[in-house]
Amino acid sequence: MKKLLGFFLLATLALALVACGNGGEETPPVDTEPTTTNTASISGATEVTITVGDEFNHLEGVTATDTVSGDLTSSITVEGLTSLNTNAAGNYTLTYKVTGSDGNEVTVTRLVIVLTAQGCGVHEDLINGICVKRDPTVIRIMHGAPYEVDPFHANYSGTQQQTKQERQTEVEELYNVDVQYIPYPSNAPWGPDRVEAIIQSSISGTHLAEIYWSVSDWIQSLATSEAIVPVDKYMSTIGTNIRPSYREVGSFRDQVYGFESGLLTVSSGLYYNADLVASLGVQNPSQMYLDGNWNWTTFEAWAQSVKTALTALGGNRYALGGMPSEYAEHMVPLNGGSLINKDSGRVAFNQNPALETYTFLSDLYTKGLFEATPAYDAGSPDWMAGNVAMYPGQLWFVTADNRWGQLPFELGFVPYPSSPTYTGEYASPVSGVAVYHVASGMTAEKEELVFKVWNELQLWKTDEGYETEFGNTLITKFDEAIYVEAYLAIYDKVYLELINAVGISAYSESGWRRNINIGIREGTSRTVMDTIAPIYRDALDIYLGN
Repeated sequence: MKKLLGFFLLATLALALVACGNGGEETPPVDTEPTTTNTASISGATEVTITVGDEFNHLEGVTATDTVSGDLTSSITVEGLTSLNTNAAGNYTLTYKVTGSDGNEVTVTRLVIVLTAQGCGVHEDLINGICVKRDPTVIRIMHGAPYEVDPFHANYSGTQQQTKQERQTEVEELYNVDVQYIPYPSNAPWGPDRVEAIIQSSISGTHLAEIYWSVSDWIQSLATSEAIVPVDKYMSTIGTNIRPSYREVGSFRDQVYGFESGLLTVSSGLYYNADLVASLGVQNPSQMYLDGNWNWTTFEAWAQSVKTALTALGGNRYALGGMPSEYAEHMVPLNGGSLINKDSGRVAFNQNPALETYTFLSDLYTKGLFEATPAYDAGSPDWMAGNVAMYPGQLWFVTADNRWGQLPFELGFVPYPSSPTYTGEYASPVSGVAVYHVASGMTAEKEELVFKVWNELQLWKTDEGYETEFGNTLITKFDEAIYVEAYLAIYDKVYLELINAVGISAYSESGWRRNINIGIREGTSRTVMDTIAPIYRDALDIYLGN
C-alpha cells in the first residue's frame, strides 16, 4: 500500500482549501466518501400508493428532528412536486430535505405510486380484469469497456458495486426498463471506425444502442450525421445535475449533445522521475510550484541544472522528454493564448501568445534540453528506463499497466509552467473527453425515458463530494503528499480546446501537432503555423456552421 495513507488528513485539508474523466478507456476513480453522523433526521417519508383522483398531502405524517435544536418539520423542503400528478397513473419521486444544526443537509427520497381507477400501475394493462405488467423497455448503453461501468458484469472493475446494483434494480423497476451494457462491435474498435459504425446504423434505422459512450471530439461527425440528438430541452429538468464543464465539452453549435456525471478535472501535467531528481541534488519541481516559483524562467533554469548534473553521469540522459507539441498545447494558455479560441471562434495558434511559447520551446530544444528520440503517449525507451528527468503525460498513465504502472521509479507531479508575464489563473486545455450521447430515431417519449434512466443510474454528489472523491483518487496514484498538493492546486482549472475537434487529424500533413513539432525543432514555427492556419479556419467555419 502506498505510504500516502499516513498523510490522508493532509490531503483532506488541502481539499478544503481548494476553491473548486478523457478520451481513453481508463480505470474509474476511487469512489469513497467519509462517513458522517448527522444531527438531523427525517421520518415518515415512506413509499405511498394512491389511486387516480385521491387527495394526497405530501407533508402529512412527515417530520424532521434535530438532536440539538429539536423539531425541524417546518424547515423541510420538498422537490418533485411540480411533476407529481395525482390525476395520472405513474411512479413519482419526491425528495425531502432539511439542514441540521451541524450544517449538514439530510435528504430522503419518497416514491409515490398512483394507480389507475382499475387499480393498475403505470406499467400495467388491464387484461380480462387482471392487471398485467408490460414487457420492459430495453435500454442499451454501448461502451468501449462495459466491465468498467456495468455493476452486474462478472469482471466489474468500478467501485461501489453493490450500491450501483441496487440503484439499477430500483430504476429498472421504477421505469419498467431493462438496462443492458453492451460492447462496441469488432468492426468499431475506436476512432473513425466507431463513428462510422454509429452513423451507418443510424442511416439504416437499426441503431446499435439507445446511448453511446464516445469522446467529445467526435460530436461534430455524429451530430451533423443526425446519429445523435441534442438534450438541451431536458437540462432544466432531468439534467440539472450535469455540471457546466461537461455541458461545455459536450456542446456543438450551441446545443448539448454529450454529457457525463462527475466533475471535469485536469488530466494532463508534467511528471518527473523523483528518484533521479532527488539523486541529482536539484530543486524539487513540486515544491518550486507550491512556493510560487515555477515559470518559464525557473523551469529553464531547473532543466539546465538537471542537464548539467546528468552530463556528469555520462551516457544518453536528458532533462526533458516527450514531444514539444505536448508542452506547447498546455503552455500556450499559460501565456494568455489558445490554439483555437472557442469564445471568439478564431484560429489563434499563429498569434503572438502562441508564437512566443513556440520560440521559448525552440530555445530549450536548441540548448539540448530535450531528448533526442521522443515519443508520444506512454513515452520513449529512455524515459521508461529512467534516463529522462521529466515527461508530459496524463493522470491515468500513472497506475495503468500499459502505461506507467510498472515504471521502476517514483513519479512526481508538477503543473506546466506559466510565462513570467502571465497573471491569469492556471488553465488546462481538455479535448477528447469521454461523454455519453442519446441516439436519434426514437419517439419523444422513449428519448426522454432513455435520458431520464441514464440520469437516475448515476450516483450524483455535491461539488464537495466530487472534490473528496478526486482527492482520494490522487492518494492512490502518488507516493508523496507534495504531489497531491500540487495537483489539487489546479485540478479543476480546465477549458475546452477545439484543436482536435474540427475534423483535422492532429498527425496528418496539415495537422497542428505534427507541424508544430517540426516548427519548434527547426525554429520555423511562425512559417508552418501560417501555412496551416487557413486550413484550420475553413474547418472551423464548417464546425461552427458559418
